[in-house]
Amino acid sequence: MAEYPNGPDRRVKSNILLTLITILIAGVILRLARSVFIPVLIAAFLAYFMDPLVALMRRLRVPIVLAVLIAGVLFLGASTVFSYILYDNILEFARKIPTYQRAFVNMLTDAMERFQVLTGDFFELRILDELKNIQIGSLVFSTASSIANLVADFLLVFLFSLLILASKYTLTRRLLRSFPRKEAKRLVMMLVHIDKDLRKYVGIKSFVSMIIGASSGVALSLFHVEFAIVLGFLTFVLNFIPYLGSLVAVILPVLIALVQFASIAKALWILLVLVILQNLVAQVLEPTLVGSGLKIPIPVVFFSLFFWGWFWGAPGVLLAIPLMTSLKIVMEDVPSLRPIALLLEKGPRRRSTRRKKKQ
Repeated sequence: MAEYPNGPDRRVKSNILLTLITILIAGVILRLARSVFIPVLIAAFLAYFMDPLVALMRRLRVPIVLAVLIAGVLFLGASTVFSYILYDNILEFARKIPTYQRAFVNMLTDAMERFQVLTGDFFELRILDELKNIQIGSLVFSTASSIANLVADFLLVFLFSLLILASKYTLTRRLLRSFPRKEAKRLVMMLVHIDKDLRKYVGIKSFVSMIIGASSGVALSLFHVEFAIVLGFLTFVLNFIPYLGSLVAVILPVLIALVQFASIAKALWILLVLVILQNLVAQVLEPTLVGSGLKIPIPVVFFSLFFWGWFWGAPGVLLAIPLMTSLKIVMEDVPSLRPIALLLEKGPRRRSTRRKKKQ
């Protein structure tokens, strides 16, 4: 064992330096290899998304390979049909975006002109002229084309998710065969706890997101708002981004309804319904199913969104909270990392309950 001239202080400084160097190297690797890590994380997310169905078939004594294939075929078939419908709606939405844009700018112009007449203060409205010049329709078209070009990449990610899903159920046997029994048993128990919590989080979060997306789409359809399918799917995706995602998922349909119907009263009714749906899911359904232990404090949420958004761009924003929650779940099951997990805890309730559960 190496001796340090200045005793424990020198050892602590060396450990801190090594930790900082390790974090720096890991950050550089994650940044440079984001084209590899992002598909892997999406594949892992898809694997846990399909895992409840595989687990159900496993309880019915279905072989693991057949269970994974059935889950994969069902998921791919459903996603293909929905993607075709969604893509067709996105193209139609892109064609009508310039009309919505002009109507929205005209509404703002009229409102500002009335405000100027009432106050007697007249000023130039250059910002509204800039809004007219933004090519939103072309941006939506290019986004849709990019999504179409990613179909081949998605198939590769999907196949990789099936491999992750199949190998997950054989990992325990391989660990018990590869390591000494005592160490292998401890490692297996830790991985079982991590797997259980990850399956619960991803499954329930996806289920809740589908509920809020579907209910919002149905509500918008009942109000005869155009592109309800696109807006419902967007709500499903944005539900993975706490606070900011819900805000955008409410404001965007209200703006479209305001331009479509030219009625403030109807837009306010739609706003009220969407806010009620969001709060029912966020404040009642999701906490009941997930539990407060997997909730992350608001400062950590915003830090994660900004950090991973800066680090990996738009995919980082979508993956930020699932990634942070997954890291928190892993750290809770590693004794040396448990204090860091407690720092990410929204409430102190789990300090005692979770530890008792694991013992």
